[in-house]
Amino acid sequence: MTFLVWKSILHRKLPSLAIVVTIAIGVAIVFCAANIYRGVSSGIEIARQRLGADIVVVPDTVTLEPSLVLFGGATTHTYMPQSLLGEVLAIPGVHRATPQFFTQSLSADCHDIGTQNRMLGYDPQSDWIITPWLKKLQKDVLKDDEVILGAKIPIWNQNRISILGKWYNIVAIAEETGTTLDYSLFVSMEEARRVAAKDVLLGDVWAEQGPPDGLISAILIQTGETARVEMIAGDIQRLGGVRAIVAADIKNRINSQFTVLLLLLGGIGLLTVLASLLQLFARFYSLTWERQAEWGLYLALGASGRDIAFIILGETVAVSLAGSVAGLILGGILYWLTLLLLTANQSFPFIAPGWPYRIVLSLALIASFTSLGALAAWLPARQGSKTDPGTVMTRGEFD
Repeated sequence: MTFLVWKSILHRKLPSLAIVVTIAIGVAIVFCAANIYRGVSSGIEIARQRLGADIVVVPDTVTLEPSLVLFGGATTHTYMPQSLLGEVLAIPGVHRATPQFFTQSLSADCHDIGTQNRMLGYDPQSDWIITPWLKKLQKDVLKDDEVILGAKIPIWNQNRISILGKWYNIVAIAEETGTTLDYSLFVSMEEARRVAAKDVLLGDVWAEQGPPDGLISAILIQTGETARVEMIAGDIQRLGGVRAIVAADIKNRINSQFTVLLLLLGGIGLLTVLASLLQLFARFYSLTWERQAEWGLYLALGASGRDIAFIILGETVAVSLAGSVAGLILGGILYWLTLLLLTANQSFPFIAPGWPYRIVLSLALIASFTSLGALAAWLPARQGSKTDPGTVMTRGEFD
């Protein structure tokens, strides 16, 4: 009977291929959308729990989209006086604050760890942003030759790494955050300023704003539990020369935007699924009339009604299974391309779902589409199994 199922599919290549393609598109869209939604949801939730910055203060010359500043890192060379840190801490409602110093974006031509990385100076004594991602490191001070790597920085030489011609000892590797912190190298504020001071391209910046020893790039603020974040942000803005970005607003906006986008993708995927199932049902329901002679001949030759049902259901399951597997492959490619786009333009936290989630999702999609395909063929199978062998004599074999 398995041979007859295979021959029946090959005999009707174009209709079978059309159903396989339709199912594959539906599965691919659902697979990609589910993984993206999971990654964004996990990233935003972890950012909410562990990043902990309610307000990010940057110079008012930073014109980047706020989400890029919050989750993408200020890669432009913009600085403000370190004295602003004390003024910010003096504002009522500010619980704690920590400075950061963005040195520069690092590329493959200046060191050996690849592109899309940046050096960031931070203050371990006041920091609570980086520290939660460091399980084993318990240090209040980083030496000038020590560095912490983001989760996605490759390690080329065991516990040492060369950056801009200098060797650093790797003291820790941070956990994955889902943001561009994963592509950052963390050094002490003093070391970051030393590296920046040697950059000849920043000479005009130091001439205008003063030496880097007295500058910072950003201040990350945690407010009190009862404080009104918007009022504190307004007080910070009134200090002049700075821009206060409220993290909650950015996170909520990103979440809302992606929810709408993924609902749209999910809706398209669902419509594609329904269309493929309708096409599958219509095809096999029409077989009740088109293939009565074929089934009647099988019955006349000694096949049972159960054998006819097996042929119909087997054909449906095979086509549905092929479409599901092809859809997972297509969905994997689509998801990979989406990850490349997110990596190049990451302005929100994203943590890729692990293999267990993807395996469970894949099995669920295969089981769902195959089961729905079998359900769509149930009525044709039931009616086909009751075909009277006498139809062969009255109708002839016209299939």
